[in-house]
Amino acid sequence: MRVLAPLSLWLLLGAACQSTASELSGLAELAPLDYAVLVTGGAFLTGSGDGGTFVALSDVAVEVAGDEPIAIEEVVGVLDEGRVFRRVSVDLDEARRRRLCERLASGTPVTDMQDILQQARDDGFDFLLVVEELQDGPIEAQGINGRWPVTFSTWLLLGIGALIPDHTFESRATLRVSVRDLQTGRPMHDAMLNSGPIDLALTERTDVLGLLTSILVPPFWVGSDTDSVMSSVQSVARRRLLVSLARDLKSASVRQRLRERSAAAISLDGEELVIVASESLSAVRLRAEPPLSAAEADVVTRGLLASLKSDNGVFRYRTRLPPATRGRLIQVLVATIRGSVASATFIPGMQ
Repeated sequence: MRVLAPLSLWLLLGAACQSTASELSGLAELAPLDYAVLVTGGAFLTGSGDGGTFVALSDVAVEVAGDEPIAIEEVVGVLDEGRVFRRVSVDLDEARRRRLCERLASGTPVTDMQDILQQARDDGFDFLLVVEELQDGPIEAQGINGRWPVTFSTWLLLGIGALIPDHTFESRATLRVSVRDLQTGRPMHDAMLNSGPIDLALTERTDVLGLLTSILVPPFWVGSDTDSVMSSVQSVARRRLLVSLARDLKSASVRQRLRERSAAAISLDGEELVIVASESLSAVRLRAEPPLSAAEADVVTRGLLASLKSDNGVFRYRTRLPPATRGRLIQVLVATIRGSVASATFIPGMQ
């Protein structure tokens, strides 16, 4: 039994690590949202720097990458890893990203940033994803959690109770993100994300002296080291905020919200392109990569406009896509009779 006990413990710890690592791989199995998105703004720190999660007290040395602890490339990376959108790119102009966050924080309408809205439209994007701010907050210690009996028995029998997460902490840092329309700059979706409770083992929350003390004292009675706790919580909080962002954006509710708030709902039904709008369409445009011939694109646009069916103020369009579109990145842009614009991006023949 003593041989099996450590084996079971390591299997348990391995399963926990695998579960964390597989969060995004499981999310990636779901169909992405049919949009191309330009990521701008940044997780620039706001709030007090005294005893925060990402800005330490003056006597605590924890590395922070300037005032942007979560790099914009990390945001794009997690969106790619989770296959959240059909296409994701990053705004490489850091000065412009900072100005955008400052304007949003001051209440200035995003329409004053017409340069980035125009660039995003010209480059074939459907929405702007703005990382608006990382509001720093303190780390709150919530004390010994309900795992202390496991910690105690493991320490007593095997001498390795320091590996069991027996203390809970919570970061009050939040990440605010919005998805914005490219015509008006208005938010289509807002998200305020937090990392939630974080359980730490003694090995993650103390120093060498604490580990030596745990030889004689049960690990859950050993005090925590400020530097170690901050470093561990910071790492977990950063990862959780990113994963929470990917999961929030890929949720069914956000998918539905973006469709409902757009001027037209554009979707694929098998090999058919379907558009539902509250106003009739005045124009349809296709962009493709690699490009379609003018004749192939014209077949789709003419077929759509000719397929109009109206029922109680709802305008429906449907046409079959030509075989040439399969496997290509296709952006469909439509304009309504009142001048509203909507777009979506697909890869026909792929989930």
